[in-house]
Amino acid sequence: MVIIFLIIGPSLFMYSQGYRFDIKKFQFVETGGLYIKTFPEETRLYINDEYINKTSFFTRDILVQNLLPDSYEIKIEKDGYHIWEKSLEIESKKVTEAKYIILFNKDNDFREIEEDISNFYHDGNQIFFINSLNELFLYSSDKDKIERILDATQLPDNIEEMSFLSNENIIIRTSTGLYYLLDVENKKTKLIRSFNIDSKNINNRNNKLIYQFNNSIYEVDPKEDSPKLLSRDRVDAFTIEQNSIIALRENKIIKLYDLTRPEELLYSFDDYKNNYNYQIVFIEKELFIIENNRNLYLLNKETNSFDKKIETTTDLEYTSFFNKILFYDENDLWLMPLKRYESPFFKDAYSIINIGSFDKKIENIKWLNGDYFIFTLDKELHISEIDNRDNLNVFSLNKKNTSNLFFNGNNKKLFLLDNDEFLEIEKLIP
Repeated sequence: MVIIFLIIGPSLFMYSQGYRFDIKKFQFVETGGLYIKTFPEETRLYINDEYINKTSFFTRDILVQNLLPDSYEIKIEKDGYHIWEKSLEIESKKVTEAKYIILFNKDNDFREIEEDISNFYHDGNQIFFINSLNELFLYSSDKDKIERILDATQLPDNIEEMSFLSNENIIIRTSTGLYYLLDVENKKTKLIRSFNIDSKNINNRNNKLIYQFNNSIYEVDPKEDSPKLLSRDRVDAFTIEQNSIIALRENKIIKLYDLTRPEELLYSFDDYKNNYNYQIVFIEKELFIIENNRNLYLLNKETNSFDKKIETTTDLEYTSFFNKILFYDENDLWLMPLKRYESPFFKDAYSIINIGSFDKKIENIKWLNGDYFIFTLDKELHISEIDNRDNLNVFSLNKKNTSNLFFNGNNKKLFLLDNDEFLEIEKLIP
């Protein structure tokens, strides 16, 4: 008995301390664990194709302990939903987490709001759409009400963009370079004569418009249509931040006031190049410079200099969501967290994480929450996670010709234009 105890005792002790015998390494190793949390409830967890457990209605999570350090194939499924699967590393004395998992329906119930629509524009719960007859309608999603605002004789032709000054006033830009002020309440438009095809970089400040013309900066009240010169000296680009005008002039970042007050030097931009096109933008309160629509620079607040972050071969676009920014060109996606996250798949603030590459054209990216976004690939509608460990889980929503998207984070409704149908789906995410 003593001999048996001396042989078995240490093994039992090591087992109780979380050690297991690894046949591959032929030694005892400390184990790790896996924690998952999913939506909806009652999803099934498989590890290396072996059924482990099912989440409950109340907690929707599972903790698996005493896993040998190794790479495991994790699969989560529920009937009628897309499968989530990923290869995850289990490490000694650590619990690997995947706690932001959403399974999406394979068959979604899209409701048609209107058909024969050419485009739509949105501002919160207000959505304006234009039909093939060039009539403008207002759809209030919270009231499920459609109201005609302008008929074909009142609405300008070839509308390219609508910018919202307020709920009552909208700036309309046409493809011919004409600008109009739309008075929603009184249902009429007025040509803004201050603007023409050479006006650019139009920003809103206290219901007045700040814009560039011949590289000078002007301010105009669109109702009065009498521009005021703010800066005579050449400006490459500018943006508005907390009602202040922040501008790029050659290699200097300056704050502008008006002709009566001197400008204020803020930073230097050492990578400035003559005859290049520049944009200067604030995204989530961080200052960026975009060069030739391809190269991205971020202000380093510790050194007061600009660091190059991304260099692309096609035009760069972006969308943000609470301290996270997605940058993308035609085929690649990058994530930049603006603060340090204790996440299993990204941690360092201001790092650039390539989360996906596609052989189809990326467009229309909209955040659903901090972990999932919706977008189109060659106009086919998809949902993707941002967890780039192993493969990126991307799910099709079976819409093949989507040209415009809007996700209302307040009521969790998705609106889209597919072919000429204006559609809505509710509760895409919890």
